[in-house]
Amino acid sequence: MPPTVFFRNLNNGKPTTPPIHTFTHGVAFLSGNQWIYTGIDTARADSLPVPINPQDIPTLKTWIDGIFGDSEPEESDYKPGTAYKRISRRVLVMGNLEGAIDQKAFTQSFVALKLLLGKMQDIFETVEPSPSNLQTYGHKIRELLLLAAMEVEASWAAVLKANGYAGGRFTTNDYLKLLRPMRLDSFSLTLRSYPDFPRFTPFKDWDAAQPTKSLEWYDSYNKTKHDREQNLGVATLERAVHAVGAAVVMFYAQFGYGITIGQDKSDLLRNVFTLEVDLLRYPRDIYIPTPPVAGKGFEWDLIDYPF
Repeated sequence: MPPTVFFRNLNNGKPTTPPIHTFTHGVAFLSGNQWIYTGIDTARADSLPVPINPQDIPTLKTWIDGIFGDSEPEESDYKPGTAYKRISRRVLVMGNLEGAIDQKAFTQSFVALKLLLGKMQDIFETVEPSPSNLQTYGHKIRELLLLAAMEVEASWAAVLKANGYAGGRFTTNDYLKLLRPMRLDSFSLTLRSYPDFPRFTPFKDWDAAQPTKSLEWYDSYNKTKHDREQNLGVATLERAVHAVGAAVVMFYAQFGYGITIGQDKSDLLRNVFTLEVDLLRYPRDIYIPTPPVAGKGFEWDLIDYPF
């Protein structure tokens, strides 16, 4: 029997007593031998889990249809208490992923990201990241583009390896398989101190038909890396900033935006970029914790993502 069933709340907003229709999506899951349901709200906090009577899938689906109006809820093999290695997702109902984070990988990734942000801000002291300067290029900007794109590549490869992905020398055909499980195209950024710099989504339009060229910043990195003399001009300020933004996205997509990383680290990242996540894009991509263990907090069974 599938341990998890996701559903839409098509009766959202209708008056009820008690008010159970205040969320857009919901999930029912097995906890021990008891079915429990809770709402998944992309704008507010999740509702508290509520035990329900149905004990088999057909009865549960009938109950969901009658209460929430979804006649086609989606069964899932996702097992509560499991999380994919180095793939962060929203945690349902007050849980957290603190115990599931690879601290060594987290620390190394943060240090690399800190260096990138410092180099980018140094460039901003000379070239203002305003709309009129987006196509500015030069050796220091090229250096930033190269370093940022290499950090993204390192993160891509690390996530694939952590999940037991088979292969030797990875290409963008392999890396693109991270787009959906890590929800990379749901992250958008702005420069906090430079509001005129256009909002951007680093992994928008990443396409399997053109896995390198469909990422403009990555394609530019690839060109200027292999032929600087002919392609110095493609290493623009805009593309360098987008590459740094991609590295930021990979950091948060691995380790989470709400994790406790120390106030100094949190301020450093969030004072440079404002990150927004489109939760409606993948409303069912959540982790469901099991009850916390006394003295240990939440524990997770880390599993490989089935690429």
